[in-house]
Amino acid sequence: MLAITLLSLLSAPLYAQTQVIDAPVDHLFVPAGFDNNDNIELVVTGEFPNPCFKRNDVKVEVNDDIIDIKVTAVVSDDKSTMCAAMIVPFKENILVGNLQGGDYKIVVNRNTPFELKNKMHVAEATSQNQDDHLYAMVNHIDLGFTGGTTGSAFLVGWRTSDCLELDRVEYLSNGSDTLSVMPIMKKVREFCPMKMTRLYVPIKYNPEEFTHSKLLIMSRTLEGRSVNNLVNFK
Repeated sequence: MLAITLLSLLSAPLYAQTQVIDAPVDHLFVPAGFDNNDNIELVVTGEFPNPCFKRNDVKVEVNDDIIDIKVTAVVSDDKSTMCAAMIVPFKENILVGNLQGGDYKIVVNRNTPFELKNKMHVAEATSQNQDDHLYAMVNHIDLGFTGGTTGSAFLVGWRTSDCLELDRVEYLSNGSDTLSVMPIMKKVREFCPMKMTRLYVPIKYNPEEFTHSKLLIMSRTLEGRSVNNLVNFK
């Protein structure tokens, strides 16, 4: 009897079975200001109905001027698992990569109840460099105690040399749900030894300018990349 019991335990699955489903996405953020030298990034958000749902995978296919994005999730099939009745928000950063200049249509989770559509323009770069400007090295966006709802935040990163100083911060808003931030550095002398020092760049914006309940702040950083954070005005 003991041997049979041990054999049953060993043959039982170590993990509960899971099912892959279409993720319940509810909004697609398309920041402005990308050109064909940039690594283009989009963001989708959604809400899981309980903690038994988990993020799974994101797949991106570009066919001519159509960007098809598939966002999936996993949910446990274990009927014995108790799932608390609690909404779980999620956010997916979607790396599209380099695209040729032009206009694109974006479709997320095509032909599902959660299908999202939007458009995007990719400009032609004005130079062969990866970035048109020398951007600050930004690691993350600090929304502060108010969560960014009062119209202020900080770009937090590093100044790679004391020969570099912040020149200016440029903003590009779509007036609805995204704010692109460009922290532009300038070289103040030719001798540039590597010397990492902390960098805090305050940014300001008017919450009343945006019509959506959520605002994506996306900051450009080095090597054509971006970092972002989400302000929830609810």
